[in-house]
Amino acid sequence: MSHSQWIARCIELAIDNASQGQAPFAALVVKDGRVVGQGVNDVRATEDLTGHAEIRALQAATRELGNRRLSECVLYTSCEPCPMCLGAIYWSGITEVYYGLSIAGQAEFSDLPRHQYAEFRRAAGERRVQARQVTPDGVDPRRPFLAE
Repeated sequence: MSHSQWIARCIELAIDNASQGQAPFAALVVKDGRVVGQGVNDVRATEDLTGHAEIRALQAATRELGNRRLSECVLYTSCEPCPMCLGAIYWSGITEVYYGLSIAGQAEFSDLPRHQYAEFRRAAGERRVQARQVTPDGVDPRRPFLAE
């Protein structure tokens, strides 16, 4: 199948998901021309904020392949991945992602994804969500806790 055919399949899944009252997002993980993971957004049904289509497709692919490294796979998704999903994609080892709809200018997203992308470009101390490192006395913060 061509890239546009895989995206068309994602869009079909997204439309079906929307018809069931969920958000209109779907993703496929493909290896050697075969779907090894499929996911749709189920945030509304599960109240799980991580229930994005890409995350669900990655989870299904790791179960199917018995390996969390998906570097030989391609991810197709109905919409450009959000920062959370991008993080999971990087962790998976996938280096090829194709998407249908761009996040830019989409009213449904309000300013959340665009805001998140902008936030990650800022220095840690300038972000809206403040994250500060705290280490117990006597612990070297440069040394991994589980190194031994």
